[in-house]
Amino acid sequence: MAESCDPLIRDGVSYIQWIFDTFGSCIYGNQELISIAFGYLSVFCWLNAQFPQLIENFRNKSVSGLSVPFLFNWLLGDISNLLGCILTNQLPFQVYLAIYFCIVDLCLFYQYFYYTRGRASIRELTRNSSDEERKKLEINSSHKDITTVTTFAIMFLMFHFTRRTASTITTSSLHALRSPNVDDIPSKTFFQENSLLIGRIFAWTCAILYLSSRIPQIIKNHKRKSVEGLSIFMFIFAALGNLNYSLSIFINPRFSRDDSYVRETIPYVLGAIGTLGFDLTIFVQWYRWRRNNKGVDKATYAMLMSDEVCEEALMMDEIYKRNSIESEDSSNYDD
Repeated sequence: MAESCDPLIRDGVSYIQWIFDTFGSCIYGNQELISIAFGYLSVFCWLNAQFPQLIENFRNKSVSGLSVPFLFNWLLGDISNLLGCILTNQLPFQVYLAIYFCIVDLCLFYQYFYYTRGRASIRELTRNSSDEERKKLEINSSHKDITTVTTFAIMFLMFHFTRRTASTITTSSLHALRSPNVDDIPSKTFFQENSLLIGRIFAWTCAILYLSSRIPQIIKNHKRKSVEGLSIFMFIFAALGNLNYSLSIFINPRFSRDDSYVRETIPYVLGAIGTLGFDLTIFVQWYRWRRNNKGVDKATYAMLMSDEVCEEALMMDEIYKRNSIESEDSSNYDD
């Protein structure tokens, strides 16, 4: 093991001895140390960002507070982040972290698929209604089932492609390292030859997806004039993660000295700062509408507030009123 960092001094700043002795890392100066500290804080915030929403969905037995396009864009952004990490040869820790984010996204989608199946109980309540009315409900539900299956299939294929790409690149790299003869080294694939360019494309794609992900949720909140079912802590953790990440880049000494470092980090900075601005919009919405549905019990909320169920519930209400009127007329006739 090396007894000191090499070089001892970088850009006129010597490495921090106690950090090297304790962790074996070469950090040059307090400015870089603070930058790294903000980076670790951002990781901690992102690790915990989606758990509050998972808990909120479990308690309500509903995902009606969430916008599906919001979740879908977030998943696409995390998959783009994963591919960018792989294709630009980032550290294994960054790749594993990106995989973790994708898994948590899939957990949220699983909750969505699981809890939206509850609308089947509403169809059970309509057995006594007319055939034509039941047919309308079944057609609406079948359309939603097709959409759900299609969305899940797209997500599965994307995640499968990501996993295969990672496996192919890793296997090729290991084979090249183990080959004793230069002639035995296989020719580079398209992804390996253009890894930097593809990585940049995915970085910008990731930034655009993260930026656009909040828009459907903001629109949904505005239409409902409510944030019921939405965990504000998810957005607090996400906003803190983006804030700390941006600070870690701006504070890093390389940001003011290395133009290539700035070019490589621009998409990530824009994605983080832009998303932070949308998160502030959601905070304002939460502050304005957080008391709108305080008097609604969770069971009623889970059934009525869902976009998926609301249409069927309104139709049921109309059927119920019609049947009640017919019953009263029949009773009056018997009298």
